[in-house]
Amino acid sequence: MNNDTKRIVTLGILSALGAVLMILEIPYPFVPFLFFDLSDVVVLVVFFMFGWKDAMLVGILKAVIHALTKGTVGPAFIGQITAFIASMSYVLGMFLTTNKLNRNRYVSAVLTVVLVTVILTIANYLFITPIWFGGRTFLDIKDWATPGDFGLDVQGGYLTAILIAYVPFNLLKGALVTSVFFIVDRSINVINEKRLN
Repeated sequence: MNNDTKRIVTLGILSALGAVLMILEIPYPFVPFLFFDLSDVVVLVVFFMFGWKDAMLVGILKAVIHALTKGTVGPAFIGQITAFIASMSYVLGMFLTTNKLNRNRYVSAVLTVVLVTVILTIANYLFITPIWFGGRTFLDIKDWATPGDFGLDVQGGYLTAILIAYVPFNLLKGALVTSVFFIVDRSINVINEKRLN
């Protein structure tokens, strides 16, 4: 098998694995509509194996496969769109920190998790959560959405709800995703070393 064929087959298999991992969700106990999944681990593996373009392709394919098998998550496929944004945020973080800032992977992981948290918190504030609640932008729901609508028992308005719901969730998910990625990456390296010996 030539290298292009191997790459295409590998990307297809990893896209399917990513879609399966999107289906295997772990409930987040503090906000009833948030779930952890490990599909971003696959995207990070592809990024370090083949680069950001192939990682983006796998991010799109896993979201499309998930939509075809599970159906739309939220209005206008906003669940799948959010998953793609998350995947690309991890890739952007790792690309910037490892390729541009020349940080080791562990420092990169911490900086990436912070970047992902910032990007997803802003995206949730501006359009993801509003679409989920039936609007188009934060202007449609900011006056009535409160922490109670998120299942949170605290006082405050829409911004408070976004910060309390998404910042801890994304920090925890980021720690989980990057930790599993390092375990998988180390295993891949051990297998490759044995294969070369």
